Amino acid sequence: MGLTDWMGAFGKAQALDLSNDLDRAYEAALLIQSLELEYYNDRPVRPELELSIPRSAKAQMLRRFRVALQVCKQALDALEPHRPEFDGQELRQLQLIESVTARYISRSQLPSISRSPEMLPRSLLGVFDRVRRQLDPEAEATVVAGFRRRRDSTLVSLRILLLLILVPVLVSQVSLTYVISPWIDHISPSQSFLNQPRPHLAEEASKELRSYRSQIEFDALLSGKALPSAEEMRTELARKASELNEEAIRNSNQAIKNVAADAFGLFGFLLVCLFGREEIRVLRGFLDEAVYGLSDSAKAFAIILFTDIFVGFHSPEGWTVLLGGIAHHFGLPEQENFVLLFIATFPVILATIFKYWIFRYLNRVSPSSVATLHNMNGGG
Repeated sequence: MGLTDWMGAFGKAQALDLSNDLDRAYEAALLIQSLELEYYNDRPVRPELELSIPRSAKAQMLRRFRVALQVCKQALDALEPHRPEFDGQELRQLQLIESVTARYISRSQLPSISRSPEMLPRSLLGVFDRVRRQLDPEAEATVVAGFRRRRDSTLVSLRILLLLILVPVLVSQVSLTYVISPWIDHISPSQSFLNQPRPHLAEEASKELRSYRSQIEFDALLSGKALPSAEEMRTELARKASELNEEAIRNSNQAIKNVAADAFGLFGFLLVCLFGREEIRVLRGFLDEAVYGLSDSAKAFAIILFTDIFVGFHSPEGWTVLLGGIAHHFGLPEQENFVLLFIATFPVILATIFKYWIFRYLNRVSPSSVATLHNMNGGG
């Protein structure tokens, strides 16, 4: 049993290494493409050319380029023996890495350029090579190895995703119930600032008290009874004011508890990110595969749905509700001017980020998805 567990752990470690190499190289290839687009008008990087940027900025850009190119070359050497194990999305990522790297390999290193023209079309040769691989006695083992690697990557991704969600929630709730609430309830009698409600909560309590007095008079008139005397009214209002004051103090203290519990939850989230960096890298690759593996119509549908919810013409109502809930959670007053300013700026910034992502990345990785998106938007 021990040997089986060790072999399983070794297989998962190898799967993580392959996924990490592929993800790092893919990100490096995208970085090289962005440098080409930004500084060389979508042409290969040429260090000898003079650019209209400071020398220090150019030197930094070239260092980033050389590091990214080195990452791509090293990853290709490690990934090439495992090519048959990759699925469609991973093969597309590998082909992008190869296409970017091939632009910076000398002509003598490119077999397709240095050798003489082939007698048969390359596509026909590819058919023969595919049949040869299918008839290879090791083909079944290669397919099984690829399936196991993808399965291990999926399990690791789902595990770290659950940890990123559950750990902050559990830490926040446990700390709130067993640490923060008992401690604040214990020290509140001796701390004056914990025995006074926040100004906006006190104002809300006074509004409720006025409404309660109007309700008493309304009920008396409706039932045909005499209005309460001044003394009776004062006694009843004093009782209600005490209840509203205690409720406002509880709400104020609850806001402090929420802030402390959220801080504990954030600390738990940071710990998961710190100790699960390799798993998070695998998760990023899993999410990239899930997103970019969608069909063109599905990508366009998801983008339109997300943008219409958060940056569409009807999104202000949703942002208003969300900001109101956040303000209530932290015990803050709802500032109408802040809400209007937020709605007028943040969705615009978010829409700009979306357009930038579509232009810089999606347009290069999946241009057909961008065309489908334009068509679904009516050509806009």
